[in-house]
Amino acid sequence: MTSPWFGTVRYAGPLLDYGNVVILEPEGNILMILAGLGDLYVTAGTVIAQGAPLGMMPSAAGARADLITETPDQTGAALPETIYIELRQDGSAIDPQP
Repeated sequence: MTSPWFGTVRYAGPLLDYGNVVILEPEGNILMILAGLGDLYVTAGTVIAQGAPLGMMPSAAGARADLITETPDQTGAALPETIYIELRQDGSAIDPQP
C-alpha cells in the first residue's frame, strides 16, 4: 500500500480491533485513516511523499474476515486482502469521491 497523498503520519500501529492502522494528515483539517494493514513501513511523525510505501497488505492467513465485505454480485467474497479507508475533515467523516 502506498500513500495516496503527501502528508504527516500522525499514527502508525495497532488500533483496537482494526489491525495495523496508519493515520495520514495531508492538511491541517483532513485525516485519512487506512486500517487493516499487515507490516508497516512508517512511524508517527514521519513526513512522507505521495506514493511512498506505507505498509503491506496482510497475508490470507492474517486477513480479518470481519472487515471483508461481499460485493453485491458476490464476486468479492473470498478476497483475503481488504483495506478500510476513511477520510475525515474537521473531525467528521466525508465522502472521498468529490
